Amino acid sequence: MMLVWAKGMLFAKINGLPFVTSSWWGLHWGALLRRENKSRLYMGYFKETGITQRVFIKWQLLFYKIIREPQVSLIQEVNNQKTIFLFNQVITHQDLFGELRPYQSLISRELYGILTLQMRNQLKKYAAPVVGAHIRRGDFKLGNQTTALDFFSKAIKLIRESVNEIVPVTVFTDADPSEISELAELPGIEMAAPKPDILDILLLSKSQIIITSRSSTFSYWAAFLSDALVIRPHNDWQEKIKFAGEGENYCEIKWDEMNKNGTENLVRALKARKISS
Repeated sequence: MMLVWAKGMLFAKINGLPFVTSSWWGLHWGALLRRENKSRLYMGYFKETGITQRVFIKWQLLFYKIIREPQVSLIQEVNNQKTIFLFNQVITHQDLFGELRPYQSLISRELYGILTLQMRNQLKKYAAPVVGAHIRRGDFKLGNQTTALDFFSKAIKLIRESVNEIVPVTVFTDADPSEISELAELPGIEMAAPKPDILDILLLSKSQIIITSRSSTFSYWAAFLSDALVIRPHNDWQEKIKFAGEGENYCEIKWDEMNKNGTENLVRALKARKISS
């Protein structure tokens, strides 16, 4: 939903148009039926468009011209004023963040701006992780999309060897404890405290180093909002999340632990970091 929101918000900003969102929260029956650790209700995360305005838009959708998924750019003047530009598709292009990259700073400001006061106050309670690892399980197990636990343990080992310190690692996960017990037993590993998903994304984005799960938009958003060194699985289907140079310290590396040259490049990037724990 954040990808849909970001495209719609940017389009409205660029073209000086009013912007209305549907409700963010709702029941996700799959997560409930599978008894996942995350229920994905998303209630109380963001300031909502008023119910009256949402109902009015529903009525307009019956009679107005609808242009679906327009390109996020400046448009020519619309002759027919009774037009609604509708964004409701998550994946409209192979490159998920292609249209969003030039506006990363604006998207970040707007995202923090729509957080409810409760979310903003709660976020302040947590210290930024040194190393943040996102281990996605949940429904990913159904399609065999999970990233091997070994990837995370090897990445953590390489980080610690490179900086010559057992830097603390905070793990953000929807996995059952038994699924990641081998990793959790390593020294300096802390499980992130239970909290709303959006706070997990924002807190993970504040890490100095981020280790991501492949194919996870949760991981992608944390990387996109960050200024971190991001270590991604080499077989992740997204080529790039955010280009180097957009943040002062941002760097993302797809890492294949079996590739010697790739590992050497990652070690150089880690040694160049000034990790403060």
